[in-house]
Amino acid sequence: MKLRKYDVCVCLMFLLMMILVSCNKQEQVRNGQKIVVLSPEVAEIIASLGATDLLVGRTLECDYPEELLRVPVVGNFGAINKEKVIALKPDLVFTSALEQDAIAQELQKIGIKVHQIYPKKLDDLPVIIKQIGDLIGKEKEAQSLADSVATAIEEVRSRAANIHHPRVYVEIYRNPLMSVSDESFVGDVIESAGGDNIFPRLERDYARVDPEDVILAKPEIIICYSQDTLEGICSRKGWSNIPAVKNQRIYFEKDIDPDLIQQATPRTVQGLWLLYEIFSEQTIK
Repeated sequence: MKLRKYDVCVCLMFLLMMILVSCNKQEQVRNGQKIVVLSPEVAEIIASLGATDLLVGRTLECDYPEELLRVPVVGNFGAINKEKVIALKPDLVFTSALEQDAIAQELQKIGIKVHQIYPKKLDDLPVIIKQIGDLIGKEKEAQSLADSVATAIEEVRSRAANIHHPRVYVEIYRNPLMSVSDESFVGDVIESAGGDNIFPRLERDYARVDPEDVILAKPEIIICYSQDTLEGICSRKGWSNIPAVKNQRIYFEKDIDPDLIQQATPRTVQGLWLLYEIFSEQTIK
């Protein structure tokens, strides 16, 4: 029995409609996935990609942008409520490293898909943006954002290459005194913006340092995130002769939001430019 041309056309149209419906259904399933995010960096990137609606759980630290505050909390960065996470029946959980290694392993053991994001270098940022975009169905948006961030990073580095590189001390904890190495994300941000981190190598990326070593390094700029005050730093034994102290080149949380340089997000670009402006003003050797 031969099919008439009309019948053939109807069959082809039917098949085409079925394919389109199938594709749309797959896209809905993909974009309708339920995600729990335990890393503030990843949460901010997901929000930047316009996918906050996929989030069903977050840690307390995932608080930027403000729209994330509507997402239920499942604990804080170092103390996740596993039962709350499981109850949400997530399709995917994003974790960081270090303190979150254990919870990632526990969730994986019970069959929950976990993806760990832990950027250690500035150049990791565009890469993880694309990785996240691929995982949540926002490939196009992620590619555009990643390209924009990569371009900005290279522009800052290019300009920073032509300035005097002031010696920089970053204090992340006071008792005991702790700083950052060049191998850390923060250290890489400092170097890329035109600073010369006084601790190229440490026992760990973020590690304890000797106050005497800070004095001997003679930093020209101090970035203090240890909750100390200007008076407190100036009164430290032997620190009065440090160039940064003598010239009052000390910056605190109110001057440089720690999130701009401590977390790998699109806002890191703002942190880079802010640091570049500060470093390029410093001419004292």
